[in-house]
Amino acid sequence: MKRSSMPCIGAVEDGNAGGLGRVAIVVRRLWAEGRDVCVLHGGDFLYPSLERQLWNGLQMVDAFNMLDALAPMHVVVGNHETDRRTPEHLIAAVRESPFDWMGNNYRFNTSDEFVDNALQAAFTIDQGGKTIGVFALTTHPDDDGNDRSYAPIDKNYADVAERVILELEAAGMDAIIGATHLHMWQDTEIAGLRAQHPKFVFIAGGHEHEPKYSPFSDDSAAVMKGASNAGVIWTIDLEFDANGMPVISQEEVQLDENILPDAEYQVLEDKWRSRLLATFPFLEARIGTAAVPLDGREVTVRNRGEQLGKLYCRPDAWRLWQSGSRPGIHQRWPAAHR
Repeated sequence: MKRSSMPCIGAVEDGNAGGLGRVAIVVRRLWAEGRDVCVLHGGDFLYPSLERQLWNGLQMVDAFNMLDALAPMHVVVGNHETDRRTPEHLIAAVRESPFDWMGNNYRFNTSDEFVDNALQAAFTIDQGGKTIGVFALTTHPDDDGNDRSYAPIDKNYADVAERVILELEAAGMDAIIGATHLHMWQDTEIAGLRAQHPKFVFIAGGHEHEPKYSPFSDDSAAVMKGASNAGVIWTIDLEFDANGMPVISQEEVQLDENILPDAEYQVLEDKWRSRLLATFPFLEARIGTAAVPLDGREVTVRNRGEQLGKLYCRPDAWRLWQSGSRPGIHQRWPAAHR
């Protein structure tokens, strides 16, 4: 059979690194190598961003629809998909998306029958003559999730995962994987279920904003998480040994200037960027210069007292950040850059 490759990606970024345009190039290359390809996404794509104030995440749905046309795309809801207190944005997103929404420890309760039925539990992927079962989990309000009546969540992550794994085993799955939006320690705890369930091979996760990895072993499924804005993704090859048991290999892929964005995707990106600039033309304005390098990556501003973090704390910083959410620039600038 052909190898099944599954890029695990984060969100979109406009710049010299990351972005779904580069993900599209990786997907095209995998197909050209003769692989069966699907795309897994670990959540947090509708929100948060400046653009979400205008389109409630529909620009991301448009982007995901393009990727789904290249390779089947399967997503799990992140905590930010339920940032809004009412479900209208989620209803609109699901209705506009041909890609698959998966979930086992939560359900949609939007009062829109089409949307509520669109969430798929114990999801399966058929590729290369094999059937792969998927369980999908997201964060409970006690673990940074949102308490929303239109998306109730079960906190018993490991119990739900094992219940679904047992159901998938009974249904004769050839392999079992997880798609999650949990903390890394919770993912690695669930990964330990492999000791009793040897067809369970990996978790593709979200929630952390920097790449994470926990290795595959006889007693643990692998856990892989990409970086925010798809700065880093994983390609995961799923194959089967002589005994029919699933085995994996994986590669951490840096999406940088060495990978040019996909031309078809660039048309879509330009469309939405032109709409954004029509509303906020000042986004391309130079507001000043820096005498020292500025590091806006979350891993830096959340953990160290760097220059940009100090700027965030200035009393007049509200004038600089008008997106309605915490700053999330996710890049570094050299000195004397706007």
